Amino acid sequence: MILALARKFQQARSNGADARGELLALLHPEVRYMVLGKELAGAEAVAAELLAGHNGELSRRLDWHAPEKHGHEVRLAGERRAGTRDRGLVVTLGFEGDAITLVQEQRTPAPPPEAQPLALPEALKRRIDNALAERHPMLMSHVDAQGQPILSFRGSVQVFGDDQLALWIRAADGGFIRAIRENPRVALMYRDEDAKATYQFQGRARVTQDEAERRRVFERAPAAERAHDFAMLGVAVVVDLDRVEGYAGLGPQGQVDGIRMLRGAQPQ
Repeated sequence: MILALARKFQQARSNGADARGELLALLHPEVRYMVLGKELAGAEAVAAELLAGHNGELSRRLDWHAPEKHGHEVRLAGERRAGTRDRGLVVTLGFEGDAITLVQEQRTPAPPPEAQPLALPEALKRRIDNALAERHPMLMSHVDAQGQPILSFRGSVQVFGDDQLALWIRAADGGFIRAIRENPRVALMYRDEDAKATYQFQGRARVTQDEAERRRVFERAPAAERAHDFAMLGVAVVVDLDRVEGYAGLGPQGQVDGIRMLRGAQPQ
């Protein structure tokens, strides 16, 4: 019976506002609705959300599989159609007798952005250069001589070009420098929890031997970082980026201004 109710639910929702009465007939008067960041209760409010909310229009653009039972609940899965960049949608329905008492919605990941040539956008450059001052220090990983991944926050990370980052390392012959001489592959992450901006960087690190570059990296490091090495005993490390992925925030439709840049990618 609940599978039949689920099919009627999906059909009513697919018909849009004209089927509001059909949808209300399936919902328990005290039905609960849950989606990331939002909860509602009551048949009228839930029906309005299902038809006109953030997922209402999306649900009518998807291809839906037959409902499946999961314990005492039913799951409906909608997939994006070929040629679109929609996210998919999974709807879980709970029941009491012949009425729907629970509707939970969860979007599936969006397809990744098309790969673009690697050139850091200006807005992302500003984020990187101001990361420490804005209390979003960048996290960096490398692999030590034993093959163990190591994570550390690096306050001196800065933009060095359209496809390069740089940082000042105070310990000129420390574990990090020894490690990148053996295995130059590194990764970095930027996260702004308030804006939900998240970026990942992958590349190859090297110590620059150019004195002008070395001084430039030191002088552009935050004052708090320079204060640890007044005598400039450290070294400048340049990271040649190979891959950058991320987004500037999260909105009702998911990731905002997503990017995927690869070294050597051809313009789309």
